[in-house]
Amino acid sequence: MKNCYFAMLLLLSAAFAAGCADDKEEGGNDIKLNPDPTQLSNITLMKATFAADEFNMISEPGFELFPDEAIDYRSLWYFEGAYKEPSLVSKHTQTHGGQVALKLENPNDGSWCDACLQSIALKKGKDYTFSCFGQASWAGMNAFTGVRLEGGPIYDGQAGDWNPDVWTEFTKEFNSGDYTQGNVFCGAWGYPGVWVALDDFRLVPTGTTQTSTKLGACQTTGTVSNASFTDISFAGKAVIWAGPNNTVSMALADVSAGGKHYANAFALSNDMNPDDGFYIAQVSPGNDGIVPILEPSGDGETACVPTAGVTVNGKQYIHYYSFKSLDPEDSDAWTANFSGLLSSADGGKSWTREIRGRWSGAGHFVQAAFYLSDKYLYMFGSDAGRSTPKIYVARIKSDGDIATAANWTYWDGTDWVAGDPESAAAITYGNASEMCVAYNATHKRYIMIYRSGTTGGLVYRDAGSPEGDWSGEKLLALDNANQGGWFSPSVYPYSSGDNMYFIVSQL
Repeated sequence: MKNCYFAMLLLLSAAFAAGCADDKEEGGNDIKLNPDPTQLSNITLMKATFAADEFNMISEPGFELFPDEAIDYRSLWYFEGAYKEPSLVSKHTQTHGGQVALKLENPNDGSWCDACLQSIALKKGKDYTFSCFGQASWAGMNAFTGVRLEGGPIYDGQAGDWNPDVWTEFTKEFNSGDYTQGNVFCGAWGYPGVWVALDDFRLVPTGTTQTSTKLGACQTTGTVSNASFTDISFAGKAVIWAGPNNTVSMALADVSAGGKHYANAFALSNDMNPDDGFYIAQVSPGNDGIVPILEPSGDGETACVPTAGVTVNGKQYIHYYSFKSLDPEDSDAWTANFSGLLSSADGGKSWTREIRGRWSGAGHFVQAAFYLSDKYLYMFGSDAGRSTPKIYVARIKSDGDIATAANWTYWDGTDWVAGDPESAAAITYGNASEMCVAYNATHKRYIMIYRSGTTGGLVYRDAGSPEGDWSGEKLLALDNANQGGWFSPSVYPYSSGDNMYFIVSQL
């Protein structure tokens, strides 16, 4: 299988090299392409297909993603209490759906059997409905399941008619009040040999009729190649967005070219048909050689890392963070001085640091993803690091002063608050890293993709609006053991219909 995979890549690369200048559909102005392109190592083009799905705000609701592993190993479910051993979770022969269910058994007389929990982002003052299916070893089982509002009330119940032979549905409606975090939980009091099994959890806005989306058939669809007349052969990561005049703009980080290293570089593509691969057409337009977008200042700033890009009213913006230092004990953790915006009004030939467009290096918008609607520019943000527990969202009118951070507003769980990033409430919980957000007009859903620090692969969520409610995580692609982990996804901006193209980098 591995040999077939690499053979396919070689064929794609050969076909691309032979015909990129003549056969590819091109946008933008005429750009002369190198007839002998170089495959850009470390960046891969992928494709996924949309389908309908049931909306659910809970990740791994049926415990089916890794049925042979402990549920707290690669899942957003976690345990609290005295006993956290994975042996508390096991297969159950009479699952309500799929292969496995959650089974809790208490090894000690009369004690609380550990609660299994998952944190969910909620909107303030909204009605939600929680449900799950359960069984127990005896009808009077003292077992509870429901939602705890963080720092607030507990909405749970004891299913009084547990049955070892029949799955019983438990349902609880509640209002989130002034809280933006809910913890779905289950647990039981019991004795040795007594058990409770639970399956198919669901949390949705009460009365919702929205249809979620499922991204399936995710596959590597081609190479990312350098067809410009530069010798770039490697980039640690890449961010792409819709450029002017039907082009694709790109910000590359950690670039190797001709034996030299560059902190970053700006590139353009006029490739309008990524189905057979994607190419860079031009690097640092208007300059000879490779000119970095932004050099680190050296004053406590060791790198400038682009995380998102957008074109608004003909002007391009790059969100970046000022890298300070890596955690010596954790390569997925680092410190940032600040994050900020760069702008270019000349097609990417030159870039300016927007001094008024900065956010704290200890804040919630160190890493970002942009989405531009007809009226607003949205910025999704997370803390520094590759396993950040929360994602937030801010917005500004697209005709506003984008380069001034004080003009942005932040979603606080019920409304948009001006000028205060710390007022932002989380719109998702989970170990996320660099992300991207796109909108699919066919299915009318926002899609968020990122690498999960828990699952070990690419996951996605979907929502009907940028502020949510967002679905639970769904698996998009597990890491390739032969190539390393995927990270820093970036959606091809002209994706449409039932197909979505995106590039990913390798750890």
